[in-house]
Amino acid sequence: MARPRSSQSPSTRRPQPSLPQSRDVVQGLKLQVRGRELAVRIGERIRWHRARGDALIAQMKKLGEIERDAADELENVIGQYESPRIILDKKLREHQERASFLTFLRDHIAADDTYRLDSTDLRMTEILPDKPW
Repeated sequence: MARPRSSQSPSTRRPQPSLPQSRDVVQGLKLQVRGRELAVRIGERIRWHRARGDALIAQMKKLGEIERDAADELENVIGQYESPRIILDKKLREHQERASFLTFLRDHIAADDTYRLDSTDLRMTEILPDKPW
């Protein structure tokens, strides 16, 4: 089966856009972000980590009260009882360490400078999540 011909002659067809010259091509995605905005965004992540840490501390206190009230019963029913406080404590330390690192970054950003960030930088500052969508 023959393909239908274009009704336009070669001289009346629109020219195809040419590829940009190599000097116009930017490799990868690199964002330019002012230090002031970067510090604000990092500050948001610091607040989030601190809030998560506070929530974990509250959970650990509640868990401690439950364990004190039911320690003997838990051990008799379950046998060897290991407290989930260990897991909560690990998560708490992770949030505290992350907040500390991000605070260091934020405090050493020059507000008036422009930073060129790639995906690694965006993940490190938690502007881009570690897990892809």
